[in-house]
Amino acid sequence: MNKDEIMKQAVHIFNKLSTDQQQPISKENLLKFLDSQSNQEYDRGLFEQMYEKIIKTGSQQITIQKFITILIEALKSLENKISNIQTQIQKQTKLLEDDKQILNQLQSQEKFNSLKISLDSKIRITVHDANVKFPGNGPIAVILGCDNIIQSTRTVSRQNLVWEEKFEFDIKTGKEEIYIVILDQDLKDRQEIGGQTTINLQDYYDQKPQEKTLELKDKYNVVTYSTIRVRVQWIHSYTKFYNESIQEQSQNIKNLEKDLNEYKTYVKLLILPFEEHKDKPQKNMLSEYSTAQHIQENQLINNTSNLQELKFAFILSLIYLFATIFANLFKTQFLDSIVVFQSLIYYLDNDKLQQQLHIKVISLMLAFSLILDTFWLIIYTKPWISNDVLFFQIEHAFQIYEVITQYILFGIKVNIINLLDYFNLYLCLHLLF
Repeated sequence: MNKDEIMKQAVHIFNKLSTDQQQPISKENLLKFLDSQSNQEYDRGLFEQMYEKIIKTGSQQITIQKFITILIEALKSLENKISNIQTQIQKQTKLLEDDKQILNQLQSQEKFNSLKISLDSKIRITVHDANVKFPGNGPIAVILGCDNIIQSTRTVSRQNLVWEEKFEFDIKTGKEEIYIVILDQDLKDRQEIGGQTTINLQDYYDQKPQEKTLELKDKYNVVTYSTIRVRVQWIHSYTKFYNESIQEQSQNIKNLEKDLNEYKTYVKLLILPFEEHKDKPQKNMLSEYSTAQHIQENQLINNTSNLQELKFAFILSLIYLFATIFANLFKTQFLDSIVVFQSLIYYLDNDKLQQQLHIKVISLMLAFSLILDTFWLIIYTKPWISNDVLFFQIEHAFQIYEVITQYILFGIKVNIINLLDYFNLYLCLHLLF
């Protein structure tokens, strides 16, 4: 559903609670209504975030209109996040495919020297900017060198020491030393420097780009004359570099997909009460939550007569349970039938049930049925194999016992059905009048 459809559906659903959307509603009643429409507990974390936003607007009271407004804002924010993540995933996927193609080519083409350093190994240095402390007025430049190769930035004024220039040097052994010198024209004429430093290749062996602020000191390496910001990356094995890059990008995509699924889940949880739930058992909560009519909650329970009837139904249900268990001593298929029906309910309606809870219930029932099966087998197997006369006497006695038990169960079930019909009729009349 788009935002307009959600807005329309939300108004329609909230009309069940109150047609006056400006009427204050308590936090508890709003949550109960959302629970009833969701057919499960509405996400408390998301609700609390929306509630805090309502309070931050300066209002101490919740109204349906304010809640709907905050709901739409939350959905819009989530949609923007989902869109941004999808864009990032597309970009990362494109980079991943490009890296895989490059890696396929490198695996057959890249060659290494005896020191296991690629013949195409390079160090890349980007000079960003600097801060000089030595005196002077002339323009300043940065000199970089490796072995006999010397490169220089353009000269810039002291008032704007920004270069953003990139340099490359070939690396053969991995023991080369790259030096950086900063100077101005006056220092150059006097064959002096405004600071110097060196780059140790082993500090960049991980092949990842690193942002550094380097101190450039005097020729005695004591006084700091300048600082310079650079970006340094040494690639000594392109195959290894792209392998690591592919792994990193794959992990990034997984993380993004995880975030994407979480945000999509949040959207589903937010709009859950306002979706059309086919075959959803609708709980008519109007009499319990209506803010317009102020009907007292739990009237059915508070009625003394009804409370006694409920207690009687509960006692009958307990008798029903124990009588069924005793009946299983002779005929264990009773419990097996219950397990089968419970399992069928789970498989046919698992989108509306608490899955974990029902799995535990079914597992417990199966375990209990196995215990009864074991008890039954211990009683009957041995005399049946040995053709013991006692077996037939036991079987005859249990048949009588089974018939008596079945009469008791029959009466209990008839009474429970009558009580359920009574409660159903009472609720219908209660909602109508």
